[in-house]
Amino acid sequence: MRTSTRTPGTTGTPGTPGSALTRAGGALMILIAVVHVVFTSSPHWPGWLAGELRNGTASAESVASFWAQPGGFSVVVLLLGLLAVRAANRGERLPAYVGWTVLAWVGLCVFLVGPASGFSFALIPAVLLVAADVRARTAGSGGPAAVRSRR
Repeated sequence: MRTSTRTPGTTGTPGTPGSALTRAGGALMILIAVVHVVFTSSPHWPGWLAGELRNGTASAESVASFWAQPGGFSVVVLLLGLLAVRAANRGERLPAYVGWTVLAWVGLCVFLVGPASGFSFALIPAVLLVAADVRARTAGSGGPAAVRSRR
């Protein structure tokens, strides 16, 4: 079990490699999730609450709207953004696989939907999470030259 000597309510070391990038990526994910919820607000809520999704009477537009809003990834992206900001405030970063997975998912969505979609905005926090991990790894290993010499 890992213990911490950090005082509750304080933030991590401001100079921790990668924490600023992690914080920026997390903040952008929070912003993207909130903007997505606000701009995809749906007039279909009364029908959904009445059970049209459960009983199969929902229109195709209503179903598509459901998957774009409450059934979509906004809540998950919001939670991931909050987790990233919390980690950064503790002087930590998210595991590398988080940034790479978000980058792969967003890249696939941009490829399928096109660069004019909102997914293009999500490339920024994904790249920031990957860069945070790269920065922390190179800082902890003597810099980029040390990483290259070990390959």
